[in-house]
Parts: sequence; structure tokens; C-alpha cells
Amino acid sequence: MTKLIINADDFGINKDVNSAIMAAMDSNLCRDTTLLVNFEESEHAAGLAISSKRKNNIGIHFNLTEGYPLTSKIKNEDRFCNKEGLFHYKKDKRIFRLSNSEKIAVYEELRSQIHLCRKFGIPVSHADSHNHIHEEPGLLFIFIEILKKEAIPFIRLSNNMGETTFINAFYRMSFNTVLRLNKLNGTDYFGSTSNLNHYKNTFNTNDVIELMIHPGQLKNNQVIDVYSNENLSIQLPLIIREFKMMSYSEILHK
Repeated sequence: MTKLIINADDFGINKDVNSAIMAAMDSNLCRDTTLLVNFEESEHAAGLAISSKRKNNIGIHFNLTEGYPLTSKIKNEDRFCNKEGLFHYKKDKRIFRLSNSEKIAVYEELRSQIHLCRKFGIPVSHADSHNHIHEEPGLLFIFIEILKKEAIPFIRLSNNMGETTFINAFYRMSFNTVLRLNKLNGTDYFGSTSNLNHYKNTFNTNDVIELMIHPGQLKNNQVIDVYSNENLSIQLPLIIREFKMMSYSEILHK
């Protein structure tokens, strides 16, 4: 059967999300999640993962768009932070190049996020990013350099299942090709549940797909997605039965 990884984003952003993600994992709706380390509840999230013996299924959710940065230099970069020192980049236009000071600041911030994640006791099995910031062309090779230095084996592909414009599709294909050439892709496809439901391609037996979900709250013991408002406790079992569930850590150890 085609293999399926379901990753819950935003672990650590608040306690409601932390609880919803843990409930999803307890119900085998997903096996992986990625941790936002620059929010107050990130250490709480790491503790939940460790106490439930799931630390090897936790990746890092790199963040340059929301909350407080961990380092000082990036606070002086207007593109990324406002006068209060908060991340404020809204992805309203592509980042094609960075100044030298921006490169230094971004590099320092991203490595600090990895180091804090590991300080919490999380080895970091894979990576993705808040608001898909790692897909920006001016940032891509910084991410690649850091991943290799920090021995993080996988980072999320750009969405190659959803409908988009020709220009976006070409960029996503190019982005994914660069990841594959650098042997940093753990999957063959990535998208959301709605992308999967509407994707017309016939997957091959050896293909690996990653689905992104955002468990945000629990209602009557049901896991609800914070963005789509979908009932994941009902929707995901219908999807899962068509695939072989696995995790990023299983790919690494095969």
C-alpha cells in the first residue's frame, strides 16, 4: 500500500493545541508533529511528548513569522521583526535575496531554535516551518545548510498535490527538486487533506505522502482542525484505511 505520514503542525503554540495534538496521536490519527519552540507552551509540549514516549516522532516547526525570536540580531531586521521585536513577516511577497546582515540573523535564529528544541529533550526527527517560510527562494539554501550541519534528515516538500497557477507549480517543482538533489525529502508528495481528496494522480505502492493537519481543540472528545474546522476524528480514519500509516522516524531507520 502507498505510505502515509500525517503531521500535526504548531505543537507548542498553546495548551489547547498541545492537548488536541496529543489526543490525535493517542487515537492514531497522526504519528508525527512539529514543535514551535518560541512560544510559552513549547516546553510543556516537549514534556508531553517525552512523558508519552513520543520524542522520536517530534520534529521542529521553524518560525520566522510569529511570536518572539530567540536571538537578538534578527530583531534589528525590519523585514522580519517590528519595533517591538516581534516577528511580523506576512509572506505578502517572495523573498528572493537577503542582505548580509539578514543572512547572519536568520542563520543564528534558526540554529537557536534547533538547539532549544534539543535542550527540551527532543532529538528532532524532521522539519517544516510556520507559514511555509522555508519555501522562500532567498531562504532555501540557508535552511539546507543548517539541516546538514545539524543532521536533521528531512524537511517538508512544497505542496505538489494542490491546484495552483503555472508559475507557482513550476516553482514548487523546482523547490522539491532541490530538496531531492540534497537528499532532504522524506516523502514524494505533500499537501492537506482536501488536496488528497481531490488529487487525481494514481499513487504508486512505494510512494510516501505527507498530510498536514492542525488539531486545535477537543469537542466531546473529537479532535477539531483549528483552520478548516473539520472533525479530524471522523475524517482521518476514512483516509487512513486507504494507506499504510508510518512516521518520519520509520523512514530514517529503514
